[in-house]
Amino acid sequence: MDAVKRVGEVGQGICGGDGAGAEGCYRASMDDGWRVCIAFGVLPRSLHSLRRALISALGSRLGDQVAVSSSRWGTQIFVYAPSAGLADEAAQVAREVLARHDVGAPVRTEFWSVREQEWRDAADEPSADPVAERQALHEARQERERQASVTSGRPAWEVRAELPSHDDVVRLAGHLAAQGWRVRPHRRHLLVGADCEDDAKSLARELSGDGGADAGTAFRVRRVDIYPSWTDGGTTFAGGLP
Repeated sequence: MDAVKRVGEVGQGICGGDGAGAEGCYRASMDDGWRVCIAFGVLPRSLHSLRRALISALGSRLGDQVAVSSSRWGTQIFVYAPSAGLADEAAQVAREVLARHDVGAPVRTEFWSVREQEWRDAADEPSADPVAERQALHEARQERERQASVTSGRPAWEVRAELPSHDDVVRLAGHLAAQGWRVRPHRRHLLVGADCEDDAKSLARELSGDGGADAGTAFRVRRVDIYPSWTDGGTTFAGGLP
């Protein structure tokens, strides 16, 4: 999620779960994909104390998930949540707090659309699932990377393994080449090409956990945009990308 956008929307907030925290302290997770929005019009100065009371009351029920944004167009109080279920619970709490203070204001549940890069009203898209949306976008990106790697003949990602000795490099290179990975050994490290991010990270996890590499081996995964050295000759073990 766009953390800059999220932070930029927050003008004031509260800390702690007792409702007495200082304004200007906001700690809600930037990964929260849901939020409840309580929208007010422009509040006259005489009602500013009511706004503070509402924020304090919400904070006492919901901890540090509450933030408020004020502008010349009005005031909005946000309650962030990591799931649709928790957002629904927060919306219910918000309605109870408003009713207790005899305040009328619309309460809506919103989700962060990764595809559109904006907050969307969940009522307009009741089947919205930001987690599933993010996963679908991730899988689509992996497929594009795989296709680009196959078309170009160059890996989109690589795993760099730092090994204790050259013998360890040769041993691991042979082990991976036999499995079909494209490897490029060096004196004390090994580069392994992967078609996509998931393949690279999966390989690093497997080597870290299955004993395929020495306990002192360090792995680093990175994206490769242009890497002609994978196809310009040099010492490369036989074997294609998985």
